[in-house]
Amino acid sequence: MKRIERIFFIAIIVGVVVGFVFPFQIIAAWGRGHFYIIGTGPAGPQTATLQALNTIKQMDVVVAPEQHIKLFAEYIGDKPVLFDPWKGFWDYKGKGYRELTDKEIAMFKVERIQLRDERVKQIKRLLKEGKNVGILDFGNPCLFGPSHWYIEEFDSADLVIIPGMGCDAAAMAALGKSTIPAYDARFVMQTAPMFLMDQGTKDAEILKDLGKYQPTMILYMALRNPKKLFAVLGETFPSDMPCAVVFWAGHPDRQRIIRGTVADMGEKLSNDEERFMGLLFIGRFLEGKPYAAAVKP
Repeated sequence: MKRIERIFFIAIIVGVVVGFVFPFQIIAAWGRGHFYIIGTGPAGPQTATLQALNTIKQMDVVVAPEQHIKLFAEYIGDKPVLFDPWKGFWDYKGKGYRELTDKEIAMFKVERIQLRDERVKQIKRLLKEGKNVGILDFGNPCLFGPSHWYIEEFDSADLVIIPGMGCDAAAMAALGKSTIPAYDARFVMQTAPMFLMDQGTKDAEILKDLGKYQPTMILYMALRNPKKLFAVLGETFPSDMPCAVVFWAGHPDRQRIIRGTVADMGEKLSNDEERFMGLLFIGRFLEGKPYAAAVKP
C-alpha cells in the first residue's frame, strides 16, 4: 500500500513539474489552441516582462505590426506572422480616420468590421487546429489596448491575457514623483480628451466637478490640438496648475519631457512637432515633495 502511495505521490510531482516547465505543450495536448494577448510594454524587450518574452517564444503563430516584428525579432524567430492587426484599423483608403468625410466614415466603419471579422475567422481556424496564436499589443493591453477589437469576439476559454507595463508607468518613473499620495489629491484619473470633453455641454459640468478636487490627471492622446485642450482646462483649473508631457516614455533614445502650467502648456505643445507619442500629466504632484506633504501629521 505504501508503495502505491509513493508511486501516486511521485506521479503528482512529475505532473506538476511537467505542467510548470512545459505549460504550452500541456495546453496544446488538450487539442485546441489559445489566443494570447501579449502586453509588450511601451518600448520593446527592455520594458517587456519575462512572462511576455517567454510567451512570444512559445507561440506557433504571431499577429503583429512591422514595428513589433523588428523589436521582438529575437523572440519571434521564424514563426509565421499572420497579419498586421492595425492595418486598416486607423485608416481608410490611405486617409487617417480623422480626415474622413461623414460618408467615408460610414463606409470605413462597415469595412473595418468586415476586416476584423475575417481576421477573427483566421485566428479561430488556427485555434481549432491546436495552434497557439499571440497578438503583440502595446503597453498594457487592458488600458487603451486596441487588441480588444479582436479579444471581444472570442470565448473567454480561448483567451490568455499576458499583462504588460503601460507607458504611464514608464512616464511616472521619468517624472520621479508620487502621483498619489500627493498633497490632498484623492484620486488619479486616466482618460483621453475625446472621452472627457468631446460630448457637448455636459462635459463642462464634469470638468467643473473635477476642478473642485484638483485630481492627478493622466491624459492619453492629448497632443492633437493642445491650444484648444488647455483653453478648456483653463476654465476650470488654476492657471498655475503644473503640467508635464513625457514623450516616447520608456524609449531611452527618444524619451524627453516638457514642463509647464495650465496657462502656458498649450502654447508650448503647439510649438512641438510630436502629435501622438506623449502622455500628459496635470496635478500638484509635479512640484515639491508631494508624498511627504500628503502623509505628514
